[in-house]
Amino acid sequence: MTKKLLFLIVLTLFLYSSAAWPVEYQADGKIIIPDKVTGEITIDGKLHEAVWQIPPLDKEFMSLIPNYGNPLGLKTLVWAAYDKGSIYFAFKCFDPESKKIKSSIAQRDKIFNDDVFGVLLDASGNKQGSYEFYTNPRGIQMDSLNSAVSGVDFEPDFVWESAGRMIPEGYQGEIRIPLESIRYQRGKNKEVKMRVMFYRGVPHRGVVATWPGIETGQTEYNFMASLLYHDLKNTLKLEVLPNITYSRNSDRVNPDTWDTTTDTNVGVGIKYGITSSITAEGTVNPDYSQVESDAFQVEVNRRYPIFFSEKRPFFMESKEVLDFTLIHQSMMIDPIHTRSIIDPGWALKLSGSAGKMNFAMLTANDRSAGRPWDTGVNPNEGKNALFGLFRAKYNIGSDNSLGVLYSGRRFGDQQNDVVGADIKYRLSKEIRASLSYLHTSTQNAENEPVAKGSGLNAMLQYNSPKLISWAIYERYDPDFYMSTAFLLRSSISRAAFGIGPVFNVNTKGLPWLKRIIPFTHYYKVHDLGTKMTDTSWELGVNLALAPLGELYLEYWDESEAWAGQLLDKNYFHSIGYIQLFKWLHIFEDITIGDQVFYHPTTPFVGNGKLMQISITLEPGANIKLGLDYLYSNLKTKEDKQEVYSGSIYNLHTTYQFNRYFFIRGILRYDGFQDKMLTDFLASFTLIPGTVVHLGYGSLYHKNQWQGNRWIPGQGDFMEMKRGLFFKASYLWRIK
Repeated sequence: MTKKLLFLIVLTLFLYSSAAWPVEYQADGKIIIPDKVTGEITIDGKLHEAVWQIPPLDKEFMSLIPNYGNPLGLKTLVWAAYDKGSIYFAFKCFDPESKKIKSSIAQRDKIFNDDVFGVLLDASGNKQGSYEFYTNPRGIQMDSLNSAVSGVDFEPDFVWESAGRMIPEGYQGEIRIPLESIRYQRGKNKEVKMRVMFYRGVPHRGVVATWPGIETGQTEYNFMASLLYHDLKNTLKLEVLPNITYSRNSDRVNPDTWDTTTDTNVGVGIKYGITSSITAEGTVNPDYSQVESDAFQVEVNRRYPIFFSEKRPFFMESKEVLDFTLIHQSMMIDPIHTRSIIDPGWALKLSGSAGKMNFAMLTANDRSAGRPWDTGVNPNEGKNALFGLFRAKYNIGSDNSLGVLYSGRRFGDQQNDVVGADIKYRLSKEIRASLSYLHTSTQNAENEPVAKGSGLNAMLQYNSPKLISWAIYERYDPDFYMSTAFLLRSSISRAAFGIGPVFNVNTKGLPWLKRIIPFTHYYKVHDLGTKMTDTSWELGVNLALAPLGELYLEYWDESEAWAGQLLDKNYFHSIGYIQLFKWLHIFEDITIGDQVFYHPTTPFVGNGKLMQISITLEPGANIKLGLDYLYSNLKTKEDKQEVYSGSIYNLHTTYQFNRYFFIRGILRYDGFQDKMLTDFLASFTLIPGTVVHLGYGSLYHKNQWQGNRWIPGQGDFMEMKRGLFFKASYLWRIK
């Protein structure tokens, strides 16, 4: 069945493409030729340099959120310039309601709710990915990588400069992007052609707008303007990033004694620019950048594990190339989840672009596989697992792409090999299709047979100004296994569709309501092993709000198979956020109704609640106060007996002295496990890579010492664990 379906989809795409080439949407021939400067440009937000006195780009920005294609109605001026080592942008954003402009002194990437100006830069010009640089009126930075396959990722950080300042008419600023921080391709006669889009967010109006504007259902890559440069020579030659981390952890053995261990990790990362678009990298004991406490979540009664995104700098580079095409809400969260390489001693990578091709090759070892087991003997103790990855994507016109993938792991006699291919193809202005296929081969021991399996993802999307609809299909064979993937379920066949008309609201009677999308979704999951089938109907409405906000209201009617039983449930779900005032942001995620208790042998459906409320206060530009409250409970339907109930309180305060230095404190109480966590962090970041962190944390439990052992849940809260860590790294760039 899978092979027949795969053949049918491929044949359909082939026949369609034989009749029509991929649709190309250019930005009406928009070409920007930046001014070349020989003098120094000081990034201070003042716009005093001569290059900023020439006539700017003065275009009408068009809305992207909440509705496509409406004029922003606020004047925005943009300048572009360059020298041999950097590219520059300056901007002036007018706003007659300047007192409503929101601008904070915050951590990097924490200005989502501020007024922002941004530059979306497709540096290689192949319509498959872009660097995104954003700054608020105070020059605080936010950056991301965007992929035509999987969208935006805010985890990567780049080295660049920005400055901004308030003016009576609104705000203005400057951006400098060193050429060492991006990868670009040189053409003939030393010409470099990049593509660009400018972005402006105005939270007090609830509007995000761009120039050039984007049409419904399209990606920005089809509408970007061209940037033409000449004589860009200064590219990355060598980058060295040494790092050291010291940690001291203590566990309370008895009321008077602590067991203390210390660990020092020294590592280094090296990056070499082979060309302006291709880099080679290597690392030993790669840097772990996670200085935040784990996000609080309810871990009681979960069917699927919690997903944590990659944050290690080495694995973030070229992450957008490794992205593989999946369907909407796939059971496979990430096919190349590099966190599966848990404890690498070393890693090597070659990545970049050539013509219309993006590629990445990565190999790494993993020392965690050879660690001693808690019980029993690990037959491969002391050995390392070896990972190998290869990914390539080729632009086949517009924002369409064709890609291939290889993923492999070797550990002792165990081996896992995966090959795959994917295609994203725009059949028309409103219709886009995607298809991906993975084939796995797994052997757990030398004398065991090889298990083979296949995975298939297919999606068809229709987006127009009046209607949004989609249909998806995915299948994973019982013997499908991919060592690098974060996969929730295998041995399933799953199909779904969704449809929703779009109603734009523009009435003085409802100034807070901007858009309404009523929708219905249907999901069907068939288990290939048990032959049981899950079904879900979702009826809901999506509301776009002003100030900047969004709200989903959903009703679910589901039948879920678990432990050999088919369990029916109905529940209500609501999720939304709003920047109500400059100083107040509110988030909510509430589920009320039937819930399955996932007991391995005797599951049942009970009545429950899962509520998360998050409030962020900003009484001043430098300080953020947050309160997160999470409550979950479950009761039996018949006699209302409580199965479990608990709350988590998370208090966090951050004081940002300037763009480089902040201190943060967290106090968290977990009522499910009756424990309390305290966490303090002082952090200085000059540029990404040049950082110093100092942190201290404690974990408190209710414990009582009786008979030479701890009795949990009794007595007073006692500090049972504490830890101190120090981390420093320094980025050297050699041109």
